[in-house]
Amino acid sequence: MSDTMTRRTSPSRLLRRDDQPAQLIVDGEPFLIRGAELHNSSAGTPDSIRTALNALDGRHVNTVLAPVSWHIVEPEEGVFDFSIVDQLLECARSHGYRLVLLWFGSWKNGMSSYAPSWVKKDAARFPRALITVDGALQLVEHLSPFGPDSRAADAAAFTQLMTHLRDADALHGTVIMVQVENEVGLLGDSRDRSPAAEAAFHSPVTADVLQTVRADPMLRVHREWESRASRTDGTWTEVFGESATTDEAFMATAYADYIGEVSARGRAIYDIPLFVNAWLDSDIDIPGFPLAGGMQPGFYPSGGPLPHVAGLWRAKAPALDLLVPDIYFGDPAAICGSFASASGGLFIPEMRSDAAGASLAFEAIGEHGALGVAPFGMDSLRDDEGAEITDAYRIIDATHARIHDGRSRSATRGFRLTTAEPTREITFDEITLTATLFTDFTGNRGDRPGYGIIIRQLDGSFIVAGRGFKVTAAGAGFVGIDTATELSATDLAVTRILNGDETQSGSGIVHQPLGHTNNGNFPIPASVGGTGITHVTFYSLDAGSSSRQQQEPATDA
Repeated sequence: MSDTMTRRTSPSRLLRRDDQPAQLIVDGEPFLIRGAELHNSSAGTPDSIRTALNALDGRHVNTVLAPVSWHIVEPEEGVFDFSIVDQLLECARSHGYRLVLLWFGSWKNGMSSYAPSWVKKDAARFPRALITVDGALQLVEHLSPFGPDSRAADAAAFTQLMTHLRDADALHGTVIMVQVENEVGLLGDSRDRSPAAEAAFHSPVTADVLQTVRADPMLRVHREWESRASRTDGTWTEVFGESATTDEAFMATAYADYIGEVSARGRAIYDIPLFVNAWLDSDIDIPGFPLAGGMQPGFYPSGGPLPHVAGLWRAKAPALDLLVPDIYFGDPAAICGSFASASGGLFIPEMRSDAAGASLAFEAIGEHGALGVAPFGMDSLRDDEGAEITDAYRIIDATHARIHDGRSRSATRGFRLTTAEPTREITFDEITLTATLFTDFTGNRGDRPGYGIIIRQLDGSFIVAGRGFKVTAAGAGFVGIDTATELSATDLAVTRILNGDETQSGSGIVHQPLGHTNNGNFPIPASVGGTGITHVTFYSLDAGSSSRQQQEPATDA
């Protein structure tokens, strides 16, 4: 391992430019996260850490997302043991991986199961949320965000973690970001009904919250406020009305205030990027799995950092850099766009590791400027499982420098194609490229998504990368392919000069799906395989070129 992988002179940071998504800078250079999030219980012992990281070998991963559990590092109040964090650091460095640590503190997936025993067993000091079930109040495994001792204890533990990272890792820079809590929010009810929560709900809305709501029409509760004559004082129901929208805004304010203090205290010790992730409010699309989604707060974690409450989160938790989505279901383009707009940047710390996940990686990175992506549970993939995300990472690894260069000139675009949306048009100044879902010689599209990134080079040529599509070009006149070369995913060297069948007689750039094979019923075989990376130049002729050519007099040889 090189010296640059063992010693770091400065921590990572986010770079923000006008009208550009936030960019992650590591060692002074743009860094694109090709991440793998470990299973929840894969980072609790030295053996489990080694096993998990060994399982990622060959996957073209450069960053591991790993949990740090409050109950492990502070088993007794005020007694800290960060030996497991040191094991993570050591193992990640030995593999050449960066780390994004996930602080499983007060909340994880809408519950408080990662709080230490001394917190769980003292409900008087560390009060639980109460929810309404069948008309009766019920205590749940969820720390109320209105418990000041809970907030102080979590903040103290997180501060100790950040102190340890500063002392153990600032010169190495292994840890490049930290997630604070995990998918926070209340399940089972739209708001906390505990005594402290009820007192806050029936107290006057604070001036800073009113100012935030007044100034941000993107907040869903802004419409409720306007519908009630834009009141400038009163309780939550008096100002915003009695609704699930009001309840959700109330909970978002509470969680953001709590996590804002935890984050600020940690960041004062060690200044590296911090973020929170969201369990989405989209419906799950697999029958029989009601575990995620649902369009009402309480079915999804009420108060979590979703775009329609993002303004409250930003106001109450300014130490957080990003609010980011965990995407398993829903409309990926809409989700990426809404979070990128609400947060000024995008990162996807959880997603699928199949072809849908690979397609999301290209969409998020190419079209929405994401810092990167990280499928969940990659340490349990075996053999050919996850082949699509491994291949996607290989392609992104090879082209990441071109991606960043194109971003600086607004010349990088991404796309995701499905049978429902098989075509995407992308315009670069005078030329329009159309990506269409791959169709074989028999007209069969199959059921796999297509996905890619298109990067316009400074010389006007294009890098086209991805799988499962055909790209054609159009302009004011005739546009054709001048040259097309397949590039190596190792060093972008030319591996093949493409023409004929491989460009469908010069009509477009064809990237087959990963693992595509010939159709045995068609008599003419097609060339299969390919690196998934093509360099192409187009030429154009104006509408009068042909007529002028016909009018030119013939000359003797």
